[in-house]
Amino acid sequence: MKSFFLAALFVSIYLLSCNNQPSLLPAGILSKEKMIEILVDVHLAESSGDSHGFTMLQSNKLVAAKYESVMRKHGTTFLQFKTSFDYYMQHPEKFDEVYQEVVNQLTALEGKFPAKRPDLIKPEVDSLSPSMPDSEQLRKMVR
Repeated sequence: MKSFFLAALFVSIYLLSCNNQPSLLPAGILSKEKMIEILVDVHLAESSGDSHGFTMLQSNKLVAAKYESVMRKHGTTFLQFKTSFDYYMQHPEKFDEVYQEVVNQLTALEGKFPAKRPDLIKPEVDSLSPSMPDSEQLRKMVR
């Protein structure tokens, strides 16, 4: 019974020590923190404009320029980013951790800078044209 207790204790300690070790990334793979920073900027760059009225070639060039700008900002290349992205995709638990933080940061930014929704934008009144009567004025006119 005592040996069983000791064996269980050693197995527990071993399993707990494995979980506390930092996971080492292969050479050339961007850290979790760096991937989060880059992915947040990639999502912001992709949402920063639309490609309406552009040909497919022009749209592709626009997207490539945005990605190049983000990679330069973070001191990396698209190849290193893509290799790292593929690595995280092959490790779903790490990928989930990265994207959960990306979503958290984008949500926080959205709270600071809410998008302008067309249904909430009030139309501007043209000061040169006569103003439209309101419903009360219309009732008086009908009587």
